[in-house]
Amino acid sequence: MQRDKRKYLREVPDTWVEVPSDYTSSAKWSPRIGEFFPNFAAQSTMGQLTFHPYISGSWAIFFSIADPFSMTCTKELARIAAIQPSLRNAGVKTVGVARNTVPDLQRWCDKVAERSGKEISFPILSDPDGMLSNTFGMIHPQEDADTTIRKTIIINPNLRVSMLFEYPLYITRSTKELLRTLESARRYFSDLDAQGAMA
Repeated sequence: MQRDKRKYLREVPDTWVEVPSDYTSSAKWSPRIGEFFPNFAAQSTMGQLTFHPYISGSWAIFFSIADPFSMTCTKELARIAAIQPSLRNAGVKTVGVARNTVPDLQRWCDKVAERSGKEISFPILSDPDGMLSNTFGMIHPQEDADTTIRKTIIINPNLRVSMLFEYPLYITRSTKELLRTLESARRYFSDLDAQGAMA
């Protein structure tokens, strides 16, 4: 007796995706838009820093530094230092993180300030073992297993992620786009607060 082959044929859906066999093991948790940003502590160029108390009630920019002392990262740091007065006036705090020791980072900050004329007035966290960089999805093994990509996270006063930027090592981040996005996010939450007050 011949079996009905139709019973054994799998119906192929219109939408599908082939997930690589190592996807689950290679993918790690990374903060996403709308998620609560966890607290942590580390040594920085301005001493021991605990993140939540430091940014309490403020907007925050948390960004990775791929390669201190390189020309690209030096220019980036100088640009971020240049916009600090306007960020402070807007109640925004900036925190960097790099896979370097505090003395190395302090030496680099001094060089950047000397060359650019802009003081580095925000802390840069020291993360030599990569604990913070790995936890926050700043290291992409397909790019470099030991170097962070250029990642920036905007965190709102409720400690929720409002925006994520990810640039590969070969593309510099745009401070103009950072400021545009930050202003849009702040305006949106300001409008929400105003609507809540009127309700």
